[in-house]
Amino acid sequence: MRVILVRFRNKDGNLTYTMLYTNISREKLSCEEAFHFYNGRQTIEAFFKMAKNIYGIKNLRTSKFYGIYTFLLIMAMTHNLITWFKEIKLGGSELREMGVKTLVKKCSRVKGFVERTAEGIHVTIPPLTKLARLLIEALTRPRYVQLSFLI
Repeated sequence: MRVILVRFRNKDGNLTYTMLYTNISREKLSCEEAFHFYNGRQTIEAFFKMAKNIYGIKNLRTSKFYGIYTFLLIMAMTHNLITWFKEIKLGGSELREMGVKTLVKKCSRVKGFVERTAEGIHVTIPPLTKLARLLIEALTRPRYVQLSFLI
């Protein structure tokens, strides 16, 4: 077991100390590399904490490896789609800064109707709330044309 004492300045400018415990030898991982390695782990741990609360991964109905693996893949794809949606469709609106959790919880409550027509897909969202109104504005501007490679 190896203990690494880390000293850094927090947001307030005060010195803070923390310890890292690792079984990776000094030859394989220097102190600085260990700090960045474990700091990267914090990022993924924070992501999983967020995912537990938003996507319900704390309530998995399986303990089988492939079931969990598949669920995590679908959860990661869902998260990526929501992130891209925020960037592409909500980019210039007030909703861009909305967190993923808020976006998922609040926007999933907005009722909408989807209709396929000869001109394309038509989405109708009754503007009952400010959130619904903001969604309508974000989804209707700018209109992109889907190009087909089969012409």
